[in-house]
Amino acid sequence: MTNSNVQGPHLLAPTGSDLRRYGKEGMVFAGYHYDLNFLTIHGRSRFPGLSIWLRNGQKMEVKVPVGCLLIQAGKQIEWLTAGECMAGMHEVVVTNRTIDAIKRALEQNCSLWRVSSTLFAHIASDAVLKPLGHFSDSPLASKYPPICAGEYVEQELAIINLKGNKGA
Repeated sequence: MTNSNVQGPHLLAPTGSDLRRYGKEGMVFAGYHYDLNFLTIHGRSRFPGLSIWLRNGQKMEVKVPVGCLLIQAGKQIEWLTAGECMAGMHEVVVTNRTIDAIKRALEQNCSLWRVSSTLFAHIASDAVLKPLGHFSDSPLASKYPPICAGEYVEQELAIINLKGNKGA
């Protein structure tokens, strides 16, 4: 399984939000969610607003140091570890720290675009997701039956689509 991410459908997804227009405290850019991929690699954003949930349920605002990345587990790694390594929950919302950063940027005549670059690393679509090694002996392994990674992604996207179309 060491080469399972070779030729995976990886996605580099830079996003930008105009904080002049959408810089009100509480504005949601990405609601509370997990990612369906293997690993999510968050680069440092120009403005704060990313929060994660620790395994104990505690919400924590992220401060990625310069030159560093935040790596979160996605659902595919949860599958491979029978839930030992859980997919990380996160959100991006304008917070009071974002508002403070907006004020500093205005004082310095800097851009008010919140730009972030996130890399979504995936297991190859034809690779089988199933608990590996000693994780296959976990009492939770049956919750993670073998499935092709591509089929798993399609199932997740179908669920998201169904939720998004309610009432439409």
